[in-house]
Amino acid sequence: MFYMFNVGTQITVRDVDSDAFKEFKAEAIKRGLTLGAALTIAIEKFNSEKKPKLKFSDWKATSWGKGTEHLSEEVDEILYGGK
Repeated sequence: MFYMFNVGTQITVRDVDSDAFKEFKAEAIKRGLTLGAALTIAIEKFNSEKKPKLKFSDWKATSWGKGTEHLSEEVDEILYGGK
C-alpha cells in the first residue's frame, strides 16, 4: 500500500516586525491554530487580494502641457512619414 502525506513546506523568514509577529502568534493561539495553519490562511488571503490588471480602457488621458496637443500626430509623421 502507498500512502501520500502532505508534510507542507518549511520556511525561514527574516526581517519580520517583532511586535506584529507577537500579535499574529497570540491571535493564532486564541483561534486554536498552529502558526503554520494561521500563516497559510494569511498567505491565501493575501493571494486572493491580488490587484487586478489594468485594462487599456481604464487608462486616463494625460496632459503634457500647452503646445503638445498634436504630439502623437507629430510622432507619427516622424516615424511613418505623411498621413
